[in-house]
Amino acid sequence: MVFGRRSKTSTDDLDNWSEILDVYWEFLESLDCGTKVYLPLWDKEGEIADIMEERVVIEGLLPNNEWLDVNPWEFKIL
Repeated sequence: MVFGRRSKTSTDDLDNWSEILDVYWEFLESLDCGTKVYLPLWDKEGEIADIMEERVVIEGLLPNNEWLDVNPWEFKIL
């Protein structure tokens, strides 16, 4: 598993939990609002609307422009 395409470190190469968390937080901090993403579970594309703590808010999936908060491993950056 790799934390996004911007990270070159796989979980197999990491030695301890603190290093895994560092890569995870680095990935979250590198996300930008407005970035197009694909959610395989929904088979739809959307945009990152906001990043809250450990969740990413996606818009453009639900009717009436409602937002959906997902985990970072539930989408792919386009």
